Amino acid sequence: MAQTGIYLTWVTAAILCSVVLMPLFRPRFIRHSWSAYVDMFRRYWFHMAIVFSVYIWKDPLDQIDRALMASTRIEITPYIYAIEGDIVLWVQDAFQTKFLTEGLTHFYVMGYMTVIFSSFIYPVYADDRYMADRVSLTMFYVYILAVPFYLFLNVRVTGDVIPGMETLAYDLTPEIRNWFAGIDPFTNGMPSLHVGMPVAIWLAFIRWDDDGRWNRFTNLLGIFILVTSFTIVYLGIHWIADILGGVIIAHLAVALADKTRKGVWGAFDERLIGRRFALLIDNPKLAIKKARKIISRTLRPYRQASRKQTSAAIVAVLFLTTTILVYDATHQSFPLEGVEFPSEATGEGEWMIAVNETPDEAPMITAWNLSTTESFVVGGAPWAITPSVEISEDKMAIYAGFRFDWFVIDTSFGTISPQYRNDVQTKIQDLAIGTMADGTSYAAILNTEGISILYPSGLEIAKIPDAIGATALAAYGDTVIWAINGTEGPKLGLFSVSSETRQNIFVNASASDETESGLIDAEIFVDAINGTVTEISADGTSIAAVVDVGQIRRVVLVDRVVGNSLIISEPAWDAWSPHLTSDKIVFTQITAFNPNNQDTNKDLNDVYLYDRIEKISLSLTSGSEALHEDPRIVSIGAAWLVTDEDGNTILEVYNLEDPFEPYSSILLQAAVVILAPLLMVWTVQAASESKHPQDSASSNI
Repeated sequence: MAQTGIYLTWVTAAILCSVVLMPLFRPRFIRHSWSAYVDMFRRYWFHMAIVFSVYIWKDPLDQIDRALMASTRIEITPYIYAIEGDIVLWVQDAFQTKFLTEGLTHFYVMGYMTVIFSSFIYPVYADDRYMADRVSLTMFYVYILAVPFYLFLNVRVTGDVIPGMETLAYDLTPEIRNWFAGIDPFTNGMPSLHVGMPVAIWLAFIRWDDDGRWNRFTNLLGIFILVTSFTIVYLGIHWIADILGGVIIAHLAVALADKTRKGVWGAFDERLIGRRFALLIDNPKLAIKKARKIISRTLRPYRQASRKQTSAAIVAVLFLTTTILVYDATHQSFPLEGVEFPSEATGEGEWMIAVNETPDEAPMITAWNLSTTESFVVGGAPWAITPSVEISEDKMAIYAGFRFDWFVIDTSFGTISPQYRNDVQTKIQDLAIGTMADGTSYAAILNTEGISILYPSGLEIAKIPDAIGATALAAYGDTVIWAINGTEGPKLGLFSVSSETRQNIFVNASASDETESGLIDAEIFVDAINGTVTEISADGTSIAAVVDVGQIRRVVLVDRVVGNSLIISEPAWDAWSPHLTSDKIVFTQITAFNPNNQDTNKDLNDVYLYDRIEKISLSLTSGSEALHEDPRIVSIGAAWLVTDEDGNTILEVYNLEDPFEPYSSILLQAAVVILAPLLMVWTVQAASESKHPQDSASSNI
């Protein structure tokens, strides 16, 4: 994939830069030799495992972060914006040039990789174990300390929040955008690790480089920190507060490394591990005996009632409570039972409807009440072919071929039966349900003769003949909406059933010049003017339209009042199936775009939730390896069909109302009850031990 090629280029360049710069910044008494590169893996393998383990954790933690953000939507971005205002925007406007944007984008990624790689490898290569111990622990703790902020105090990038601010690095090319979208949830702003990590390493060298052997490299780190601070602000990624947060995390990481380094390396020094392994092979009994002594000595301070023991209990309660709450908040989806082979689904309000296609049997339709979790069979005559379903409030229409059945959802008799069965003369292409100003329901039917508007009984109300050739249909309230191709671009026609008035709105599916030119450079050709609207969802103020612009589709939000168009999906990625309500929109979008093999792009996709108030998109399925279809906003959240890698399809519901189950609330209450006395005991013990430190120490011998 193109974005993988870019990443490999950055990584390769970072490694080469580190190697090339080593003769300039290594201690003068260290001789450069290629054999030392091989030998350092043997001597410092555990140091490497500690540092590079953070990259193993990053992806699952990002998935948890996306799920937490979608379910809880806890973020502090508005507070930071209220404090800082448009300071970072002034920086971007004052210095923005194409040359600076391209240069700093590559510096942002490759420069950071180079410094992080060099900071760890240089002391290891020089066999400076004193510095390697401290630097590797410091780097590890920076990431550990940042994790709680990333999970529970989300801060979005400035380019997604401040009007007029651009995410220059993310939008430089489609390939770069794809890479960033795959590895960055765009909500991990606080603290900035691009500042926090190098500052922590810089502080470690200043604190522990007693003889000045690393002075030149320390000075390089100082320059890098200054340039990076400007870069992350200029590129529309971080706030000033993120930089301050990075500096604070850096100081805490260095302090924690200093406090724990003796214990960590006393147990995990590679030389000691080698000796213990050799002893285990030579004399297993003696090795086991020594291991028991080490474990006993380690646990001795916790055997007596002391501050250490109470601290361990407090940490255990907090860890257990947090783990359960995070698990609960990140597992919001659940399958609806009763349908083994769903082929289509729709829903609105409290109801979810699915068409079930069991092999060798006639299609069956099932309805769920999401409030009560009860399911009901939808009756009526058997369908010879698989039907489609449309629902609006408590009204439902099932249609296929030349027939549609009209339902008012009533579960009094157990089975939901149709009020009317209607056979029409022209084949139904699409159907929508609406309600006139006097409260009378109607069905709008798209066929080869235009749009026919019918009463539930099948009697005709009106016709819209100029809708012949319409590519999509929807209805909301008194208004029937259809899409048709125009000479100036795709347009939407609006028809009021009660007053028979009309309105036309053109849909602008053009992205920014940078995005469109980037797609052309990647040989992805789009034509927004000659695009086609393929799907519509509407409410009283807006219309969500899917516009096929060539090799991709875009979800565009159209304002019915002023006619403005806003692309809410990723403009360089294929997106479709929107469903719109007054405050939310759900749609599906490919997980990642592969321009070299576009046939695979639709095999995996995600469901996105667009918050119309906050104007941000959140992934509800977060990079899952599955195909999602027919997403709908329902009373408790969202629902969709999901097909896994084995071809099994289920109807899944994502709960957006209650991120925590009742047992989580009980657990939280219990944790508070337990923590209160533990904290009081810890306070008394801390005061007592500080007053009598010698007595406390002797009691633990």
